[in-house]
Amino acid sequence: MKALTLKPAEIGISRERYPEDVWGILMEFGVEKACVTLVVVADGSTSLYFSSGGGVIGAGQHDSVRQASTALLARANRTKSRARPAQDYPLPTRGQVIFYFLSYDGVLKDSAPEVELLENRDELSALFHSGHEVISAIRETQQRKGEPPPAR
Repeated sequence: MKALTLKPAEIGISRERYPEDVWGILMEFGVEKACVTLVVVADGSTSLYFSSGGGVIGAGQHDSVRQASTALLARANRTKSRARPAQDYPLPTRGQVIFYFLSYDGVLKDSAPEVELLENRDELSALFHSGHEVISAIRETQQRKGEPPPAR
């Protein structure tokens, strides 16, 4: 995924414009035969990709998505403490959720079983739920535009 190799300056992000350490977040989770990737960047970009093909690019142009994305980034900055530098970028297996924190010091990674996140038994649970609020906002935006919601 290109987002994992982005440098903030390449897209106009700097500490002066966005002082928080985490300027982007990827939430990836495995579903039945595919992987879903949510990408949120401090420049307002929000996209949802499916390894089986398709997705939604540019969803951050909608107010509801932008607000949910801003909240996700804020939570990522509060949640990154146990994340470690990413050495590799494997796709998650079904039932696993991987978070990639794009920071000025490099990419950090953390993960947890989806069931632990769903049942609020992991310190990443709030971040996971915040990510799903972004996905819900994207789906609602697609439905209002008369487009089918993104498939999983």
